[in-house]
Order: sequence, then structure tokens, then C-alpha cells
Amino acid sequence: GTWQFLAIRLLEPNQGESVVQDRIDDVESFYHLLLWMALRYTAHILDSEHLTSSLRENFDASYRDREGKPYIGTARIANMKSGHLIDEAHFANAGIESVLQGMRRVLCERYTDPKVSFKNATDSVAQRQRELAEVAKEAYLKTLENPQWLTDLFREVLDNKEIDWEANRGRVNHKLMKPPKFATSNLKRKTESGLHPEGSRKVSRKSGTTTPQDNRSGPN
Repeated sequence: GTWQFLAIRLLEPNQGESVVQDRIDDVESFYHLLLWMALRYTAHILDSEHLTSSLRENFDASYRDREGKPYIGTARIANMKSGHLIDEAHFANAGIESVLQGMRRVLCERYTDPKVSFKNATDSVAQRQRELAEVAKEAYLKTLENPQWLTDLFREVLDNKEIDWEANRGRVNHKLMKPPKFATSNLKRKTESGLHPEGSRKVSRKSGTTTPQDNRSGPN
């Protein structure tokens, strides 16, 4: 499949273990594709600069190991767990946002570990949160085992009378910005002499005091 839409677990380092793509990976890929399409072609509040940056960070960002194999960056899994990118976009069509958040809430449990998240929890409130997170994880992972869960989600959202699917249903062609150019050596670091006006340097020399640049050793 297209690298930008592959399931996160297929793009993470696996310590040499063989990873086989399964049905749930395909469902997750559909989620990533749907999110990209919604960001690219439906109404939301992100401007061109913000949208361009978010698309690159969430779908294109990667790094390579010593052997040159690419792995996914950190933004996609962070957004999967938190839902921040969806919240930030404020999609104008409530149905689209409901579907995306509904899918994300289930799929993100593939990557959560309450025992790690709350490993230093000592107070009763944090321990209770860990217990609730463990229950939610178990329930959502069980949901993923049901082949009909995504169909049921779409049906539930479509049948919701409070959602106006007609509002902001038209296609929006958001303008993307050109890739930013990396800074070059044209930007010069201000030298120590530049930090002290010429007048102060002259006064320092007459008074016998020194400024930092006067203390620099000459070439050996």
C-alpha cells in the first residue's frame, strides 16, 4: 500500500521480527486515507501554512536507520492516540468528524499501554485512571475483532438525526504551500565585537579595561 497510509505498526522498528499485514491493518490504513482526504478536500479551519505542515508531519515525516530503512515519525502515532489533529481542524461537517473520531478511538488502542502510561502512578486517582484505561483498551480491542464494527459505526453516524450531512458537503480544494527551504549559511552569527559598540571599545582601550573580544587570542 501507499507508505503514507500504512498502519503505524508496519512502519515502526520491530527488532527484526517479521510483521504480517492483517485485516485490522487495512482498516487502519483506511482511517489514515480518510483523514488525509478530509483534511485535503473538506471544510475546516486550518489555513494553508498550518495544513501543509500538518500533512507533512502526520503522513510524510520519517527517519532512516543505519541501513537506510525508513520508519515513521512521531506525529502520526501521537495524533492517533490524542486525536489532536482532528480536534485542531474543527471539520465543518460534523458527520465526517464523528466518523474519524469514532475510528480513532478504537484503532488507537493498538498503540496504548496503560501500564506504561501509569507506571509511576501512586495516588488513588491515577491508579483508578489506569484501571479505566485498561478496561477501555480491552473493550476496544474486542471491538476490532468484530468484522462489522466499522459498518456499525457508519450506520450509527448516518442514522444520527442531529448530524446535518448536507452542511458543508461540497469539495474544498485547499491550497498547499511549497516545501520550505532550509536555512543556508547566509545567516551569520553575530560576533562578540558586534555585541559591543565601537565607542565602548575605544573607551575601554583608553581606560585600560578590556572587552571580551579584546581577550581573544590571536592565531597561533
